[in-house]
This record gives sequence, C-alpha cells and structure tokens, in this order.
Amino acid sequence: MDRATKGFKKPAVRLACSYLFDWILCVVLIALFLMLDNLTPFKRQFSVEDRSLMYPYKEKETIPTWALIVIAVVFPAVLMAVVSLFIRRSSYDFHNGFLGLLLSVSLTIVVTQVVKVTVGKHRPDFIDRCKPMLNGVAITRDEPLKLWSLDVCTTTNHSVFKDGMRSFPSGHASTSFAGLIYLSLWLAGKMHVFDRKGYSLKSVILMVPVLTAILVTVSRIEDYRHSAADVGWGTVIGIFFAFFAYHQYYPSVTRSHSHIPYPPRDFNYLVKDNDGKIHEAGHLEAMTGIHPNEESVDETRQQQPEQLTDLEAQEK
Repeated sequence: MDRATKGFKKPAVRLACSYLFDWILCVVLIALFLMLDNLTPFKRQFSVEDRSLMYPYKEKETIPTWALIVIAVVFPAVLMAVVSLFIRRSSYDFHNGFLGLLLSVSLTIVVTQVVKVTVGKHRPDFIDRCKPMLNGVAITRDEPLKLWSLDVCTTTNHSVFKDGMRSFPSGHASTSFAGLIYLSLWLAGKMHVFDRKGYSLKSVILMVPVLTAILVTVSRIEDYRHSAADVGWGTVIGIFFAFFAYHQYYPSVTRSHSHIPYPPRDFNYLVKDNDGKIHEAGHLEAMTGIHPNEESVDETRQQQPEQLTDLEAQEK
C-alpha cells in the first residue's frame, strides 16, 4: 500500500493521471463510433424520378477510408511528433498536441455518425445501389402521389446498400477538416502567424492542410458520394470541433505565447516550504518545460544551462 501511495505521488504519475479522463473519453468515443457504424440508418422513402439520386455507383473511391485516416490523423500526428520531440524537445507538447487531435477527430466522427444514422439521407448514387424492381420489372416511374419504400430494392450487396443511406453529413469532409484544421491551428500557434510581422511564407505553410482538406471534400462530390450540402455541413462540423479541441490544450493563436501548451492541471504535488519556495519544481520543468508559477516555457533550459545557473546564483 505504501509503495502504491509513493508511486502515485511521483510527478510523472500525477501528471499522467490528470489527463487520464481525456484519454478514456477518446477511447469511449471511438468505441461508440464503431457501434453506431453497425446500426441500420433511418429507412427513408424515395422517388425513382429524383434526378439527384440517379448518378452511377463508383466502386473505387478517390480517397478510401484508410487514406482518409492517413491524411487526417497519421500525417498530423507524425508532423507534431517531429516538431515537438526533435525540434522543441518537449514530450509534453506532443502529448497535448496529439491528445487534442484525437479529441477533435473522435468527437467529429461520433457526431457525424449519429446524424447519418438518424437522418438516413440517400446518396446521389442510391438508385444504382438499390436497383428497384417490382414483379421482376425495373421501376422507372413513380405512382401518382406516392413514394417507394426500400422494399422494392433488389440489391444483394447489403453493406453497399446500407452505406447508400448515409449521405448527410459527409464523414470524409468532417473528419478531414477536424484533423487538418486542428493541424493548421497547431502550426499557426507554433509559427506565430498572427504576430503582425507579415511573413507570407507562414501563411502558405498554414494553407497546405486547409487545401488538402478541401481536395478531400471535393473528391466526395466527384465520386457521387455526396451533394454540396452534405460536404458543406460536414465541413462545419469538422471545423467546429477542431477549434474546440485545440483550445482545450492551447491558448489562442493570437496570443504571444501561442506556441506553449497550457500548464499541467495537477500541481498538488508541488509543496511550498516556509520561505515560499516550491520543492520538486525541477521534476515539473524536466517533464514539461513549464514553470509552476508561469504559463511559459523556458526555451533556454537545455541550450544554455550555464546562464540559468548564473541567474539562480544572483537570486541567492
């Protein structure tokens, strides 16, 4: 019991536990998404004369699901790891950056999937997926003042058919914007894009993830998987959760210290003595680079250790 208590009092353990709920939340959201993905969407009636549903079904997508994951999650995570771990040398910065990315994407996919299942909007290629027939004859016209139910669909590929009722909103659009807009915000904070110094190169770098998300979104219209309204609302959802998740762990990109993540939540293990000095502060700074009394990072602690020692000597 004593050993367990001592272990919990270690700064590294306390720091990890303070973010445990965030990690659990992301795992739960991903599990919920997988459960929702197995549900049958709302069975909406349709018209065989609706021209918006007459597009051909394209078997090979321009951006398949695995490619979407690479673009919206893997690529941003790798880029953040390179910048945080090898340039800034801050594992805490990478922890916050990746956790924010995961929160942004997981919230987005769950909300998107909930709306998909409850709305049940047909994709533009739905009629080709459905293959409506009545008494062995293809249905080409509607009966007066009547819509057709899904009972007339004769397709044998049930997974393709079920996916044809998940048009609104676009999951590719929402996921790509959730991951890549988050990456743009993260890069903007690191590069201080809004420092009013007018470096156009920063803006160009910042637009690369945005343009990539736009191209992913446009591909869904080209593949006849979504209408403009589907990808439009998907974009809104993705951008909203990207901003929400980013500001859970980082200050506004317009702030002077936008490159610095918020300080750790748990400072209870830092005990002050009678002189007001904080013990074990070195553990905190070693792990995060953040001073316990400041929302700033000491960027020189590894590069110029001798200067830090001189400053400490002067204070004494």
